[in-house]
Amino acid sequence: MQTHASNRKNIGMGNDLSSWFHTTFHGFPHAWGESGDNPITIWEDLTPAHFRRHLDGKAPLGIYPMVYDPTNKHVGPRGWSENRRYPDMQPELWVCSWGCIDIDAQSDHHKGQGTEDEVADYAFSLSNVLAAQNIPSWVERTRSGGAHVWVFPDTWCSTVDMRRCLQAAEQIADVPTDSPFPKSESLPGPPGNFVRLPYYGDRPRRDRQVIIEEDGTPIPLENFLHDANANRAKVADIKAAALLKATPQRMERRPLSHESRDAPTEMKPNLKEMFEHGPPSSVFVMNQGAGKGRHGWLYRFAAFACRDGHTLSMVVPWLLDLDNRFTHKFYTNGKPQHDQLYQLQKLAEKAFQDAEAETRTRLYR
Repeated sequence: MQTHASNRKNIGMGNDLSSWFHTTFHGFPHAWGESGDNPITIWEDLTPAHFRRHLDGKAPLGIYPMVYDPTNKHVGPRGWSENRRYPDMQPELWVCSWGCIDIDAQSDHHKGQGTEDEVADYAFSLSNVLAAQNIPSWVERTRSGGAHVWVFPDTWCSTVDMRRCLQAAEQIADVPTDSPFPKSESLPGPPGNFVRLPYYGDRPRRDRQVIIEEDGTPIPLENFLHDANANRAKVADIKAAALLKATPQRMERRPLSHESRDAPTEMKPNLKEMFEHGPPSSVFVMNQGAGKGRHGWLYRFAAFACRDGHTLSMVVPWLLDLDNRFTHKFYTNGKPQHDQLYQLQKLAEKAFQDAEAETRTRLYR
């Protein structure tokens, strides 16, 4: 997650936070979701008053992300209703103004993807992977102790690109979830699936239904709205990240034992030296053979990081940074290749697997 407090004073929001809350979580405008034991769709136009009631703790609000042809350049259906389907809809005209990954926590009544601490780790791993692609995101601790990872584009974004971007982040971070919103790339008709919004009752000291820092500190609503609107993701970056979504065959991977909650966050001196100063000039000599050159240097960095106890989700963004600053191994004509992040993920996985195998061999000799 990225916050930019220095930008807050540049955005004039006035005193009506509900209007800015409405703008930030803009979605399908003609219905909203009422969550509970039996979630229902309320077919009425959304107004700032709905968002005000949510923030006041009077009526929890769920928003549907998918919007059809908001520019009205194409003839869209009129008079939305619950029971109609619209066969004339063009799938490519579905767009959204936010995306969200949902990670559930374990409870007595729900299996979930892990404990509350594990879910928080998964969420910030996803946030770090997105940040490596220049996509700011914000982590919410939900009312059940799970997490939402929110992304806000700078203009209308294709639901195809948003969904595939979030799926790519899930694959790269290797988290046990596949629950991005929007839930589908197109619909035969609205409204789809809703997400319950954060800040119900807007009590900034409460630790549920609130955007949090990585240490769990709640972020006040006004600060979040300033930061989210000042640091929206570029649609071009979301589109580029969407290309990293792997096919089912490419997604196969073995679990890695180093995905530990107790992994160190600080680099040891030797690793830090590599990270800060990059490789020696000798790695840029062409045709050095397997295990040498730029690829070999990146591989060794990942292997050293593995032996130091760092996790795969930490190391892949480091490799991306190194490739962008120094090695340019996965570049073409001076620009990053479209699958740069995927190639670095493969390289890191191989380095981790080899390092773990070497460790096991030493233990059993």
